[in-house]
Amino acid sequence: MAALPGGTVTFLFTDVDGSTELVKRLQERYGAVLATHRGLLRAAFAEHGGTEVDTQGDAFFVAFGRARDAVAAAIAGQRALADHPWLDDAPVSVRMGLHTGEPYRAEHGYTGVAVHRAARICTIAHGGQVLLSRSTAGIVDDEEIPGVSLRDLGEHLLKDIDRPERIFQLVVEGLPSVFPPPRTFAQQIPLTGTVTIVMTDAMGMIRLSRELRPEQIGALLNEYRRLLREVFAGMGGREVEAAFDSIMAVFPTAKQAALAAAAAQRALAAHDWPHGRKVAMSVALHSGEAGIGWVGLAALRCAELCDAAEGGQIFMSQATAGLLEDEDLGDLAVRELGEQQTRRTQLAVRAYELLVPPAM
Repeated sequence: MAALPGGTVTFLFTDVDGSTELVKRLQERYGAVLATHRGLLRAAFAEHGGTEVDTQGDAFFVAFGRARDAVAAAIAGQRALADHPWLDDAPVSVRMGLHTGEPYRAEHGYTGVAVHRAARICTIAHGGQVLLSRSTAGIVDDEEIPGVSLRDLGEHLLKDIDRPERIFQLVVEGLPSVFPPPRTFAQQIPLTGTVTIVMTDAMGMIRLSRELRPEQIGALLNEYRRLLREVFAGMGGREVEAAFDSIMAVFPTAKQAALAAAAAQRALAAHDWPHGRKVAMSVALHSGEAGIGWVGLAALRCAELCDAAEGGQIFMSQATAGLLEDEDLGDLAVRELGEQQTRRTQLAVRAYELLVPPAM
């Protein structure tokens, strides 16, 4: 191991997001993908003076003598991963966390809270995202790196850390910048009071899975999820569940949820899908009390409405429609449909439809 930097050190932790699912999908091919990922990141870290402290599985622990170098290495690593021609069914997305502190030197590495803080920050990031602690952000902000800015994500509780940590996201020109909220302990606690749930279901995926190769259906699903996450996160939503072709998000207000649902339908309709296959989805909105772990009557009601809608439609409950009565929705309109039947269980549900004119 090269000599470890001492004094004030900036730690960079990385981890492959969704690695378990990737291993199951790729099986014996995962070894080659992992080796490529390691090679790309090691080259980026070495170029900017990083010292590899530890590597376990698909995770890196790297130390830098300067915060600016650590940030430059993180950016270079994300760019290398984004530019690499991964197979359609093997996209590698890496989350990164940085923290600057004064750790204790040990025989084979470092000890101290600073190490744990950096590791915890990495765990709350999403694939492709780089998160910084307050100390690292403060140093980097003074550096004024071209094409790079910081987004304040507020204070978050980290596992086994007593006080909240203010988290900043690195926003880099040319790299993805819209992500769901950090996966912190506080984010896992349900909102109290009334929220509006948005649930989506991509139509015809079982049929498409028979017609397309596994890597092709994987590419479609990845694009579908990416588009929805960008729209929902950008409009104040919080993703709380994702399973195959369905995503559930919650919004503080019915208006935010309605505008986000409309924007999502327009985004899917306008998107240039791979393999020439359009993806249509049903969407449902329901306003109710947040349940523990987001499993409650409100979520079940929303699922029934989603099952009743067809591809391209947005159904909502009477509760949501009532909350929207006095809201200015622009070119959107709400109409009452009466009772509609769910596809799977043949239940009758009262539904209202949000009408979305095609984007001009």
